[in-house]
Amino acid sequence: MERLRPSDPEQIGPWQIVNRLGSGGMGIVYMGNNGTRAAAVKIVREFLLEDPSSRARLSREVAILKKIKGKYVAEIVGADIDSNPAWIATNYVDGPSLKTLVDNEGPLSEAKWLELAYGLMSALHAVHEAGVIHRDVKPSNILMSATGPKLIDFGISFSSDATSLTKTGMVAGTPAWFSPEQFEGTQITGAVDNFAAGTVLYFAATGTNPWGKDDTSVANTMHAILNKDADFSALSEIQREVITLLHKKSPKERSTASEILSRLQERGTSFGSLAGEETLSKSRNFKSVKIFAGVAVLVIALASLYFLRLNPSSVSPSEVASPSPSPIREIQWSVQIVGDSKPKEGVGSKYSTFICDQGVVKESIQLKELTNPIAKKQPTAQLLTGDARCGKDFDTILIEGEVDEAKKKRDYILAGSTRTGFIIQYEFSVSVKN
Repeated sequence: MERLRPSDPEQIGPWQIVNRLGSGGMGIVYMGNNGTRAAAVKIVREFLLEDPSSRARLSREVAILKKIKGKYVAEIVGADIDSNPAWIATNYVDGPSLKTLVDNEGPLSEAKWLELAYGLMSALHAVHEAGVIHRDVKPSNILMSATGPKLIDFGISFSSDATSLTKTGMVAGTPAWFSPEQFEGTQITGAVDNFAAGTVLYFAATGTNPWGKDDTSVANTMHAILNKDADFSALSEIQREVITLLHKKSPKERSTASEILSRLQERGTSFGSLAGEETLSKSRNFKSVKIFAGVAVLVIALASLYFLRLNPSSVSPSEVASPSPSPIREIQWSVQIVGDSKPKEGVGSKYSTFICDQGVVKESIQLKELTNPIAKKQPTAQLLTGDARCGKDFDTILIEGEVDEAKKKRDYILAGSTRTGFIIQYEFSVSVKN
């Protein structure tokens, strides 16, 4: 992120320009704000729009990209290709790129790698379902936000039926993240994105690209991608399995994004936000410990009752006397959604919080306690559209429930699906502070 330069605009369309986010082959990207939301606003370079046909093609591509809806994609929130300058705005994502994260902190843990794999393949599933091919899937185009990875920069993407853009000899993207067919000049399909995703996941697991660096000569990179296999010796079983399926040299043999998602779900992996520290094994252990603790408490309570029935004289009158009334006090509660930096806090016998998402199917929403799904006083979830808390472009999932003073902390999971077939999942806890 950079300060604005004297030559930078103060306003682009409805967006008040705050600072520079970066620049690329397609244009300069700014952070903008329209009073209710932030966006990454890209000014399209003039030479890309020199003739009417180029401007018309870009307009068609923007219309196609607007169809992409998904939790793991930075979606287009506005565009004006006919203005001067032409601009495209996408949801602003607050987080480092995968490249920056791995370069600075090293390879991801297996738990975070699984979350990345699920998020990236979910994003590509949404992209391909909309009939779009990204063509530039690489670590610098994946931002690691608090709610999971976000695929960005569709600057060289195109519709899968845009045959005029698949002519032999056309090169777009970064060769180190290419698929074999991009060097062979054959038809380009969504399979190129899946091969690149395999390379991205290899990088996330090892910190290296198996085909060379971004500045490796195109000839050496091409030879490696066409003729060699990646070294899987440092990978875990699930990492080898997923990357192998994505790195098939033939696009017809390569797994699709939806097939990889099914494989991950078959392995029983639980996916939360990238900021969450819980893996499936930890979650299962956590649940087991809580269930065991609950059983232990019940056994102790029953044993105590049995002892008292056998030895009623062992209890003094003062011990069985009615307790004196406690002074009325206000209950302080806290709701922490996994992935959010701060909890929501309040006072009273009831609590409420909300989650923002897009395209949620109302009938799919399920909300249960993790350790006791049939417990009484379960919270409720209500889907609101156009609510001010999340804005007109998002759905607001309003969660409300009663505070349980007897149990200081309760853990819940909210799950559902979107109209595009994505699974949504949020974990949160409700705690009593006093």
